[in-house]
Formats: sequence, structure tokens, C-alpha cells
Amino acid sequence: MDTASVRTVAHIDELLAMIFAHLDDRALSRAACVCRQWSDIALNCLWYEVSDLRRALAVLAPLSLKPEHASSHVARPSNAYAFRRPVTPEDWRRFQRYSARVRRLRYDQRQVRSSTERDKRHVPLHSKVFDELSATCPTPDIFPRLQSLTWFPCAPGRQQQCVIFMHRRVKHLGLHLYRSEPHSSTAVLQQICARCTGVTILDLRVEEPMRQLEDEVLSLLQGLCGLQQVSLPIFTLTPRILTELSRLPHLVSVSLGHPAQAKPGDRADVTPFSPTVHEEGFSALRSLAFGAELEDATRLLSNTLFPARLTRLHFKSVVTAGRAVLRNFFSVVHDRCTSLLDLSVDYIIAPDSPPAYPPPAVEERPCIATFRPLFAASSIRSFEFRWDYALNLSDDDMEEFASCWPSLESLQLNPEPVPESGGPTLSLRALLPFARHCANLRHLALHVDAREPPELSRLASSVPRFRRLETLAVGLSAIAKAEPVTLFLSQLLPLGCPVTCGLRWPDAYDLALEHALVPLDVRTEMAAFWMRWTEVAKLLPVATKARLEEKARIDALEKQMHALEVSRSEDRRRLTHLEREVEDLRGRTGRSP
Repeated sequence: MDTASVRTVAHIDELLAMIFAHLDDRALSRAACVCRQWSDIALNCLWYEVSDLRRALAVLAPLSLKPEHASSHVARPSNAYAFRRPVTPEDWRRFQRYSARVRRLRYDQRQVRSSTERDKRHVPLHSKVFDELSATCPTPDIFPRLQSLTWFPCAPGRQQQCVIFMHRRVKHLGLHLYRSEPHSSTAVLQQICARCTGVTILDLRVEEPMRQLEDEVLSLLQGLCGLQQVSLPIFTLTPRILTELSRLPHLVSVSLGHPAQAKPGDRADVTPFSPTVHEEGFSALRSLAFGAELEDATRLLSNTLFPARLTRLHFKSVVTAGRAVLRNFFSVVHDRCTSLLDLSVDYIIAPDSPPAYPPPAVEERPCIATFRPLFAASSIRSFEFRWDYALNLSDDDMEEFASCWPSLESLQLNPEPVPESGGPTLSLRALLPFARHCANLRHLALHVDAREPPELSRLASSVPRFRRLETLAVGLSAIAKAEPVTLFLSQLLPLGCPVTCGLRWPDAYDLALEHALVPLDVRTEMAAFWMRWTEVAKLLPVATKARLEEKARIDALEKQMHALEVSRSEDRRRLTHLEREVEDLRGRTGRSP
């Protein structure tokens, strides 16, 4: 390739942007000093997302620590960053070179609530900074091309500070709402609705139970009539809020946050759950997540006005229910949601909902008959079910589960039940039906008893291998030794498929078990299981690679043996042909041997 070609390729903006997207801030800063073209592209990448507002505003004018009285009851003022000098028009002209490149702004100061835990990185901005920005900015918008704004302040008094960054081009809005004076909250929300007229995605976080902020949230939803996606913490989607959401003509998705990422709300806010669905409500809705009791959820789905074209349904159960109630719910899901692709039924074990102890009887737990109504829903590709204790399922039941749902791509079947001794368990054999029937399965999560792995000699000729599995999650399944489990899994899993263990919300899970008076020795044993599964995760890639290499060598030898057999057969055929020619020649010449 000549020099001209190399120069042309090295100066393609799209390629440079793709390369720069993988660099850190320091490398991007250096790239911006190379040439004019690199500078423009590197600065676009560097300023595309601002997650440290203090660092960005330091480019506008120098900052320094100054005392700030957060509230009247604080005896000693806390330090906050403020401008060292007044901001001048020349500062703004220089800053506009960078501010026009910002597309995302994230301001998350919730970790600075405790003054004893603050460090230099988490010191908030002084309130006077925002006043000066609003007073001195020569243009209507500080970041004129901003598309995503996430504002999670550390105190109620800082909620209104986000308004100065808002404008009609903001499409994604994330807010953390605090309860404050009614008039001030209403005024702030009115300003948000007036400035962010183009918002289509709303992500809300709350500090208090939703019943204390419900009126404010309702007014916010009424002002943002163009919403297409709404995300709320778990157990904050109250009947009144769902009723208001049903009036949004463009709403496509309603989702709930992860329990470990956003503080869940109060389960009492969604009990009872009886929203009003209007005749033309949810006309565009395709994805819905909500929390309630199973009976209330069943009645809601049975409503003829409820949207029947859902493709995703995630349900957070407030309390556990009997298997008859569960089966009825699944029957209604099958009858009403005929286009469903993704179904999740989740009971979250947390300190406010500790499981009952001792465990319920085995015959009272969900069994294979509970899930049979769903097997006819052939459109489902992803299914998640989480309950309190281990389900009443056997390895043979998994054969029916897998054979009835061969199109599954993701299955999470209660991988993190409450530990117990003597309860129903699945063995490692439960993996075999899914490897045999579910060719497209990519994610699998089960709770199994791996203390006695199946003998390899008995299964060597019949063990299928997963074709596309990407992750296998086992929670904190019982395991005695890592080596035999590793050898068994190396026969099933494809190379590169990791085994993950642990809990999705370990702190809350442990407190819930403590509140439920689960014996300490049972909880301690879970730590030992975690260590052994971690060892399995380390050994498995090596074992799987060795087994695949061994299989490749065996396949190569079999091919060589087959080639030899073909060659010998060809030699025998040729020899037979020559013998016939000799016999014919002798017959024509009359010579005898």
C-alpha cells in the first residue's frame, strides 16, 4: 500500500471515531493535540458524556472549596466547590468550544449524604455555581446539543438545580425525587415539563415510599405527554400512576429497576392493585413491568381492556402464593398475551419480606403441573421464575420442560432459593434435556445439587453438548468438590461459556435469612459453596479446552481410519477388477494358469 493510501485511511473520520471510542480521557486529550482533524474528533469523544460536572465546569472558570450551609439544623457548614472569581464573557466564548459537544450529562451525588464519608471526588458543587451559570450564560442553553440528562442530587434542596441544563432537545431524563415543600416541588416540576417538551424516556428514582410523592409524579407524567419509555423503582408503580400512564398515547415500555441498583419502594403502595384502564389506553404498549399480589395481577390481565399485544411482561410478586393461584395466573397469561416473547415472575427476598421458616411442605410448592399452561405459549423465548424455596421439580420434569419449549433462548428457573436441608433438588442431570432439546438456549440458570455428579462412564456415549449457551448460573447450589463437577460440565458446555455463582442482591438476601431465623450453619455453608463454584469457574475453561482438543484428535483419528477403510475398499475393488480381466484374457487366449 502506498503512502497516499495510508494517509487517506488514517484520516477517515468514521474510523478515527471508532478508534477513539476505546481510549480513556488521558489518551483522548493527547490525541486532541496531534492535528486539527484529530482534535475535533477526539474532543467530540472526550466531551460526549460528562459524568463529572465539577471537572467540566473547571474548564469554564477555576473552582475552589468554600463553606456552604446546607440547612438551618446543620451546626457546621460543609465545604463545596464554588467559582474562585466571577465568570466573564470571555470564559463563555472559550467554553462554548466544548459545551456544544456534550450529548450526555450525568450528575450523581447521592453518595455524599454523609459528610464523614466524603472525599475529594464526591464534594458537591456550591449552590452559587448554578446561580452564576444561570445569570451569566450568554445563550439560552448551557449545553445546546444535550440529549440525555441524569440528575441524582444529594439533598432535596438541589433538585431544582437541574433546570438550567434542560431544553427541548433533551430526549432522556433521569430524576431522583425527594419529598420537599409542596409549592417548591410543584414549581420545579412545572419548569421541568415546560423546558423538556421533547422527553421520550423517563427514569425516576425516589427516596421515600411512592405514596408520599405520588401527586408530584402524576403531575410530571401529565406534563410529559410524549413519553415512550418509563422506568421506576420496584413497588413504586401504584394503581394511580399506572392509570395515568395508560393515557399516554405513545408509551411503549414500562420497566422497573434492578433491586440492587435502585432502592425498592414500599410493598404496601401496590396492595391492593386495581388500576383503571381506559378503552383506548395503552394503545402502543408492548412492554410492561409491575408489582402486585398474584390475584390482583390475574384480574388485571383478565380485563378485556388490558393490552393483549404485549411482547414483554415482568411481574414482581409482593408475596408468595399457592400453586393453584400461580397456575391460574399462567393460564391467563397464555390466553391473553398471545404475542408474548419475554415473561418474568419474580418474588424478591428482602429484609421487608423475609421468607417463612420452617419451609413449606413439598406438596404445597409449585410443581410441573403449575407451569404446564405456559408450555402451549410457543412464542415465549425468555422465561424467568424466582420464588422463595426450591420448587417441587425433578430431573424427569426438566425433560418435559425442555421438550415442550425447544425455542427457549433464556431460562432462569428459581436459581437462588432459600437454603434448606432435605428439600427437593435437581441434580446435574437436569442440564441434559436442555442441551438435547433447546438448540438456541443462550442463558440458563438453575439451582442444582452438585454434590454427587453423574458418573462419566455411564454418560460418555449420550452426553449432548450445548450449541449456543453463553452463561450458566447456579446461584449457591450445593457442591462438595470442584474437580468432578468441572469434568462433567466440560462435556456439556461450549468453550467460552462461563459458570457464574452468587446472589443478585446479597446484602438484602442475607438480612432476610437472618430475619427468618434460618440457622447460622446453613448460611455459613453457602459461603463454602460459593468458593467451590468459583474454583469450578476457574478450572472449567482449561478442562473444556482439553476435552475439545481430545475430541478433535479422536475425530481426526476416526477420519484417518475412515480414509484407510475407503482406501482398502478401493484396493479390493481394483484387485477384483484385475482378477476379472485376467480371467477374461485367459478365456480368450485359451491359456490356463
